[in-house]
Amino acid sequence: MTTFYSNNITEKEIYLNENDSRHAIKSLRLKINDSVNVVSGKGELFKTNISDANPKKTILTVSAKELFKAETPLILAFSPTKNNDRNEWVIEKGIEIGMTTCIPVFTQNSERRKWNSIRMNKIAIAAMKQSGRYWLPIINEPIDFKDFINNHQSDNKFIAHCKEANKNHLSKLANQKNAQLILIGPEGDFTKEEIELAKKHQFKEISLGSNRLRTETACIAALSILKLSY
Repeated sequence: MTTFYSNNITEKEIYLNENDSRHAIKSLRLKINDSVNVVSGKGELFKTNISDANPKKTILTVSAKELFKAETPLILAFSPTKNNDRNEWVIEKGIEIGMTTCIPVFTQNSERRKWNSIRMNKIAIAAMKQSGRYWLPIINEPIDFKDFINNHQSDNKFIAHCKEANKNHLSKLANQKNAQLILIGPEGDFTKEEIELAKKHQFKEISLGSNRLRTETACIAALSILKLSY
């Protein structure tokens, strides 16, 4: 059954926006009394039936509601790549894997300092629906490296970099039962000063293997390890 997202919800009715209404009525050819699932992005799944098949503002009547508990935080902080298609890919695939929060971080070597929050949130909603999740991942506004380091906490905080150091492989430290945060740098890597600052704030230096990975590859590899760890 097709699942839609809406934040326009009352106790008994749900209203789809114009794009979703058009998709439901014109593309899917749904009609009055047809069943539709809706997620709110807040752990709620609504069972509904179409009561007004308006292609500009479809109205759904709620018949049942299920609640799902919040997920253990899996936070990705990364320096956006120069190619924005790759940034969008990180958001989409990261959410499919289980990312709960994404934080774009501008570092000294960041090549890109623009971030389209509206576009990224649309991708997040689509990925949430596609992957069958009930909580909409949070896509933060960009933040400078020092502000990020000083203001973000987690049970386990990791920083991945390519410089020589005494690093454990991420798989040896990860545990999905606890909140986890992974910080991935730009193509030019973090500076030594940035790494030292992160270490002072209890970030653990980690390795993702012997191969040098692009930023977007490192993001997905790290999230996969963190999500599957025990």
